[in-house]
Amino acid sequence: MELDKARNGSESESQKGNDARRGFGPAALLPATVVVRLEALVRDVRTVLSDFTGARPPPYAIRAPLARHLFAVTPESSAGITPRRLRVTRVVRETKDAVSLTLTDPEGRRISFVPGQFFTVLVTLTSGEVLRRAYSISSLPDEDGAAAEVTITIKRMPDGRASNHLNERVAEGDVLDVLGPSGNFTVTPDPAARRHLVLLAGGSGITPLASITRTTLAREPGSRVSLVYGNRGEADIIFRDAFESLARAHADRFTLRHVLSDPPAGFTGRTGLLDRDNVTRELDAIAASSDLDADTTAYYVCGPEPMMVAAREALLARGVAPARIHEERFSAPARRTTPALPTTSAPVEIRLRGRTKTVSAAPGQTLLEAGLAASLPMPFSCTMGGCGVCKVKLLSGNVTSEEPNCLHEEERSQGFVLACVSRAAAPCTVEVP
Repeated sequence: MELDKARNGSESESQKGNDARRGFGPAALLPATVVVRLEALVRDVRTVLSDFTGARPPPYAIRAPLARHLFAVTPESSAGITPRRLRVTRVVRETKDAVSLTLTDPEGRRISFVPGQFFTVLVTLTSGEVLRRAYSISSLPDEDGAAAEVTITIKRMPDGRASNHLNERVAEGDVLDVLGPSGNFTVTPDPAARRHLVLLAGGSGITPLASITRTTLAREPGSRVSLVYGNRGEADIIFRDAFESLARAHADRFTLRHVLSDPPAGFTGRTGLLDRDNVTRELDAIAASSDLDADTTAYYVCGPEPMMVAAREALLARGVAPARIHEERFSAPARRTTPALPTTSAPVEIRLRGRTKTVSAAPGQTLLEAGLAASLPMPFSCTMGGCGVCKVKLLSGNVTSEEPNCLHEEERSQGFVLACVSRAAAPCTVEVP
């Protein structure tokens, strides 16, 4: 999948999080990484509640950073953001438009991740241009939360330069530069858990849910998974054979339901798009054999925007509490606009943890790159303007920022910008909250 990412936030809760990081308020007793996770939760709830006020949902995927990747280690490169190099050890054609790449660390180090997370992949095109795209992990970790290899799955988009490059040109033995893993659209496996996960997926939205499905069935013997997966035709179903194998192996715990808009003759599943009516019918079918109102039932939704809106409406209409709905949106990065880059260097005063340091931001260099190059431990995760970890407050001066990004309008009104997609247009002062 090729996507950008965004997240909404609230003014009051954001201010509480900022106070906690500065050492004020009840949350000041919590570790900074915990505070960030709490802020991410508040943002998710805010997004769901926006339906009640008629607010437009964000166009990008809702993703927060993994806490253990919150603070950057000072790198050797001038940019300050050093990716991890992973080698492609296997290439599997899932459908004519989707490919899975299995990655390993060339030095044999294990890779830690939580089911549902993604890597930011630095894709170098044949022209030499480097694009940053987020692709979800579709494999499962071992019991210790790590694995010797991970698999990402990429669906080709019609105008997706990165997704087409990865589908057509990457081969075994190639090396990919990645950042992360990141993301809070996750399920942490618990062998003692007895829960029901209802997963609603559309198209390439299946990739994070595949990892969640595989891990839950393998690590939680007391839990159930119900997957509703919408596609155009049978040939477009990613992981079709793998899911059917899981359904046979876990017939008492895994329910698999396909919805096809262009079904072949003899197809016995539901037909049409995963609109509100079909989502409601699918939930009714699952409810016939399971209590969907139980507190132990959680809903995970991932796919294109129309499906996301339909699923949210159907769930809220059933009385599902917003806190039980977890969402991740995919959209084409072509929506983003990049302003003209500054042509001269500019001094940037960065205030961080009681320290103040003035750095020189070179033309085209982001605030994050400038800070990290000056050995400041500025927080970051996705580096694409999608997770909000690198948020800084602009105290003076001017910056240019790539739009749209994950900042909520209230955060913008408070003067916040994202260091990873903002560049100094003049001398400026920023503060890391």
